[in-house]
Amino acid sequence: MQLNGHSISSRHNRPVVLSKVGLQTIFIQDGEYVDPYQISSVSIYYKNSNISPCSVLNIDNQELNQDTSGSILMNFGNSATLCTDPAFLSTNYVSQNISGIYKIDTGRYMVVLDGTTQNLSGNLSCTFGEEADEVIKNSASTVGNYIDCWTVVMVTGSEPQVFINDFSLRSGLFTTVTEPLIFKAYNKLYNKKITLGSKADVKVATEIHVENQSISEDIRNLLRETLVTNASIQIEKINEELNLPSRVTVSGYSDTTGVVEVLSDNTILYTWDTDALKTHDEVLNGNLGSLQGTYLVRVKYSILNETIISEPMYLILT
Repeated sequence: MQLNGHSISSRHNRPVVLSKVGLQTIFIQDGEYVDPYQISSVSIYYKNSNISPCSVLNIDNQELNQDTSGSILMNFGNSATLCTDPAFLSTNYVSQNISGIYKIDTGRYMVVLDGTTQNLSGNLSCTFGEEADEVIKNSASTVGNYIDCWTVVMVTGSEPQVFINDFSLRSGLFTTVTEPLIFKAYNKLYNKKITLGSKADVKVATEIHVENQSISEDIRNLLRETLVTNASIQIEKINEELNLPSRVTVSGYSDTTGVVEVLSDNTILYTWDTDALKTHDEVLNGNLGSLQGTYLVRVKYSILNETIISEPMYLILT
């Protein structure tokens, strides 16, 4: 995934310590993505030291306990807490504030735990007020399990509450084999039909088989979990009218590089806003015909030194 043009590893995509890890939280109310009213901070703790939520929360009001401030490993916050403030714009990442909280889309917010070259630090004042005006250096820099605690006011006038997620940082998968890997990759499109006007996730499963008989099963399993990188997707409209081009690309590989997500099970995910087809350049050029019909989907991704392009998969836009 990408944030303001920078490649970010998802928390579910087996991130390593020396990487930029996007800690995303998605807010949902009554089946819809919603923006909170305020997000004051995101605080990182060791998970093993905080198995019980009461170790970081005040029991009376469910806010973070100030007594735990000394065990916070990293703290993210913006100059403003209202989610409508420009401080939450994703374009602020790197250019202005690498320790901020960024809005990706409606209901989707992210902080980036940067273990690469950035001297990452955060300020506790956004969590505990001016009495805790202390800059802390990122200490979530070792292999292990962590929790990220989001202090949020969901609607105007409500009390702050804390949402707790978890993630793990790895040292990276280092292994050796004595011969080049031989593998097969299979892809399957989950959703075969989408209604025109929908904004839907195109979901493509990826199954990898390592075929070297000399490699043990446990190493094969590890390799299957870490092989898919640099994923993108192409969608083409198939026209049957003789006066139209037989295939028209409505979303190319270059358009989706860095936009698609690879989930922990190697599922490739692309959010397709079909309503945008109505103003697509190919419609204006008269090449698309009816927006409803058959579309051809392919995914492209890397496995080691190979680039894989899937077999065509068909999707009906109704």
